Amino acid sequence: RRQRQMCIRDSNYPLKERVDGEEYRQILGKALEKIRRFKPGYLVVPLGLDTSRGDPTGTWNLSARDFYLNGEVIGKQKIPTLFVQEGGYKNRVLGINARNFFQGFHASFFNPSSIQ
Repeated sequence: RRQRQMCIRDSNYPLKERVDGEEYRQILGKALEKIRRFKPGYLVVPLGLDTSRGDPTGTWNLSARDFYLNGEVIGKQKIPTLFVQEGGYKNRVLGINARNFFQGFHASFFNPSSIQ
């Protein structure tokens, strides 16, 4: 009897040097579709907040609203999720972006009508 594979192989979704929130969510949607097909028991998300507008380490342009929407999209999957915060170096907005992300995740994960 074959055992089910334990995880999805790493998948890379290269992004342009300059990406806005909508472009980011389009790629996120592709990744989440692959995850949905796999039907995992849990999800581990490396939450890089360095995609924020004005972050000194990047050129992307995500706003607090984008972080909310990204959290919402992931929360709609209804998969138990562990988040590991990885990046984010613009201290003035780091907490704001993290709060928005988790508010979006919470709003959709715990909303029975937001089933994907």
